[in-house]
Amino acid sequence: MPALAFLAVVGLVLAALLFVADATLESGSPIVTSSRVGLPEPWRPNTVETLTTTPAPAPDMSSKAVLAAQPSDALAKIDPAARAARAEAPAKKKHATQRPFDYYQRNDPVDRLSAGRQ
Repeated sequence: MPALAFLAVVGLVLAALLFVADATLESGSPIVTSSRVGLPEPWRPNTVETLTTTPAPAPDMSSKAVLAAQPSDALAKIDPAARAARAEAPAKKKHATQRPFDYYQRNDPVDRLSAGRQ
């Protein structure tokens, strides 16, 4: 309890000092730091940077990356009749694991564990 009494006395002394300082000090106008009122204007740079007007260099069409991206002549070697036959071929058969939607059981609207079916 002595610590609580000490804190109460110190608090009262500090409050009394605030009142004494307020009464003895001169009450002047607040310190003015600038004549601006409100938020400052957003910053905008004064200069406008323009991009150079020189055109981009032409791409190097003989580089390895460009040559690798070129389509191969394998499609040109395929006979047009073979390509047409392949386009008309039926779709591949589905795997046994891919079953149609109707194969799966449909859930009954009533839960199996509910007391409504007993």
